[in-house]
Formats: sequence, structure tokens, C-alpha cells
Amino acid sequence: MSVDGLLSALGGTRIFDLAQPIEAKMPVSPNHPGFKMALQRRHGDMVRADGGSAANEMMMLGGHTGTHIDALCHVSHCGKLHGGVDAYEAQKGGRFQSHGVEHIPITVARGVLFDIPALRGVDCLGAGEAITAGDLDAAARLQGIECREGDVALVRSGWTKHWGDPERFLGHADGVPGPDESAAA
Repeated sequence: MSVDGLLSALGGTRIFDLAQPIEAKMPVSPNHPGFKMALQRRHGDMVRADGGSAANEMMMLGGHTGTHIDALCHVSHCGKLHGGVDAYEAQKGGRFQSHGVEHIPITVARGVLFDIPALRGVDCLGAGEAITAGDLDAAARLQGIECREGDVALVRSGWTKHWGDPERFLGHADGVPGPDESAAA
């Protein structure tokens, strides 16, 4: 089924793009390579007999660059990935044999937005500020929403307003706002 067909079948469904732009000055953790792009072939470098020409670029970026989903292979503890999988064995051959992002199924689900800044009467939460289970409950009551099994919970902190300030956005000095353990549970 096409995307248009799926949306038509769901009736009244709206799609929200949650991505941030990929650009040279975007925030990237210092543990990962930043985004680089260069034109490798410019218009006119090679012209076909019919006058046509093409440009193409080469891009370099780490898998942890920009808006992304962390795969279960991203973090290990004591040499083990999620579920006790041996991290060394999982990465043999230069790519992850298990727990890679390609193993995450495509998800189409109802999204439920918990607007925590609106709950607290601010535009953006402060650096390092925790969002608790109590905050989620209070936001749900205030907004008249319910998160059910199978829904995707979106927790708004307002922090994306700092996307243009990589040092602040990454929060290495003061932290970033986000769910604490009670909210995650």
C-alpha cells in the first residue's frame, strides 16, 4: 500500500516531521564525526553529447548525527549489548550483525504529545531539568490526553529552540532537559 493509500485508510491522520536540518553547523557530539558535504562533480565538469550535465555530492556523517534513532547496538555495558548479546561478536565484519537500526521495524502509530513547558508555563525547560512521571501524568490531565499501549509518547521539552547553538544544545556543561527514570518507566 502506498503512503497516500495508508493515510487515506486511516482518515484524518496528520504527519509531523520531527527532523532537524542536516547542515555543517548542526550540533554533533564530540564523540562522533560531524557532517561534511562537498560537490565531487560540478555542472560542466562532464557534459553529455545532448548538452546534459549533472552535479553530485559526497557526504560524510556519523550514524549519530542529526535527528536519529539510537539502535540497541549503540551502547554496551561490560561488553554486552541489550539482552546479553556480546558486543565484540555483534560487530565482527565491520557492521553490526544484530541490534542495528535496520532491525527496528517501520513504526506507524498514534503519537501522543506531552507538552511539559506548557504544563510549567514556560517556553523551554532549563538545562538539566528532569521530566518526571508526575509531570507526564499532570500534562495528560491538563491536555485531556491518554497514552495507550502501542502509542508513541512524544515528550516536549522545548530544547530544540537551542538547535542553532550547538554548545548549548549538546549540554556538556549544564546538561539538557529530559525524562528521568520514573518518566521512562
